[in-house]
Amino acid sequence: MKKLELIDYFFHPKNVALIGMSRNLMGPSGMILSNILKGEYKGPLYLVNKSIEAGKKILGLPVKRKLEEIDSELDLAFVIVPSRSVPEVLEDCGKQNVKAVVIISSGFGESVDYDAEKLVLQDQIIRIARKNGFVFAGPNCNGVWSDAVSLNAIFGPRVHNLSGHISYVTRGGTAGVFAMIETRVRGIGVTKFLNLGDSAGLKIQDLIEYYGQDSETKVIGVYSEGGGGQDIIQIAKEVTKIKPVVVYKSGVTDAGRRAALSHVGAIAGEYSDKIFEGVVKQAGLIPADSIDELVDICTAFLITNIPKGRKIGILTPAGSLGVMATDAMVKYGGLNVAPLPPEIIAKINHMLPEYWSHNNPIDVTDSMNFTVFTRIVKMLLQHDNFDGLLLLLGDFGDTRGKYVDFGLLDANYEVMIQYIKENVRKMRRYIEKSEKPVFFLGEFGGNDELQKYLRTHKILVLPEFRRIARTFSALVEWYEHSKKVQLD
Repeated sequence: MKKLELIDYFFHPKNVALIGMSRNLMGPSGMILSNILKGEYKGPLYLVNKSIEAGKKILGLPVKRKLEEIDSELDLAFVIVPSRSVPEVLEDCGKQNVKAVVIISSGFGESVDYDAEKLVLQDQIIRIARKNGFVFAGPNCNGVWSDAVSLNAIFGPRVHNLSGHISYVTRGGTAGVFAMIETRVRGIGVTKFLNLGDSAGLKIQDLIEYYGQDSETKVIGVYSEGGGGQDIIQIAKEVTKIKPVVVYKSGVTDAGRRAALSHVGAIAGEYSDKIFEGVVKQAGLIPADSIDELVDICTAFLITNIPKGRKIGILTPAGSLGVMATDAMVKYGGLNVAPLPPEIIAKINHMLPEYWSHNNPIDVTDSMNFTVFTRIVKMLLQHDNFDGLLLLLGDFGDTRGKYVDFGLLDANYEVMIQYIKENVRKMRRYIEKSEKPVFFLGEFGGNDELQKYLRTHKILVLPEFRRIARTFSALVEWYEHSKKVQLD
């Protein structure tokens, strides 16, 4: 089989085996088994432990002593045994015609700093996989998530993922779990996740290529600590013609590079910062500086429109917010807080008190009239002088209630929320017609009713000016890259 066909078995396996299943349910195998069961994976699940007594069960499932006792070919196997036993287990996987393997076991390339012989062991498992024709993720990784088959096979906390269209691939397992958590917090879903750990087998570009042709994936998120390959530029170049690929690479300091080497065996010299910058530029990748930023950008593609330029309008009820927002848009996003055209100033003069700002940011001062807000939003979205908007209407999220209130009776607060939602509903028509993005400064949470409402009306909520600026800029970079690809 071709590599991409084999990778598909990570995400659409008809059966799964856990090799090295322990009775210690707090260990890696126990956590993976618990997550699979709670996730309600529908296919056959086989447990293997060569040391267990005949007839024993774990969590109600029978345990086999040898892989060969399973009387069918296997799609996906998890290897959770001491590193010295991994080669033997992989030979057994070959005999069982396993298609894809996740090696959870540690003690390979990440250990080279204190035990050079571990690289010999790692080379051995690479040769076994090639000889037997299967692909593997790892070693030293934490698992896989697939929405398509309800497979949550992760050594780590069980994330309550939503169905969606973002796919992640990471070198660090915890980074991947954090990315899925942050995606869930924003109320957006994940379709696939695979952690590569030491990446002795599959490389990041292999998953980028697979996600590129995957119909369930619309946005690709990548976390790397180093390492790579000569073909990453060409593969990423082809994929970014059709889908955005957002990449956060850590290990940019000397201390961080040393930490990456001992974590997943990533050697900075293979994928240095200068090389990474070159890859980003040549391949059309979108760089991110943190997990939060990675998720901000990935989710933005699924929530709001793509800006066609860097001119942003800012609407605020408080002058200081406008000043801070302006600084951030220019400093962190390279955006243009475009001046207001005379014709818009003339129209706003009829809506606001004479002491409004008469400039962008539009400071409406004490005129907290949401109908006026909506009319100004319409004007700005319809004008060629603006490629997108930032609305600073105040934070009405439900988790801040224990810290602040607006001096209103509860009944009035509910009326205000309904009033905002009614005007947001009107804004959506203008947003869709203009095909421009609208950002909202505020907290986000998957369970917050207003934030959900804003999200479903194509308004992107982010909690910091810097993150808004970076995300707006990233969306523009994607648009500019797409136009360049079309011209080429």
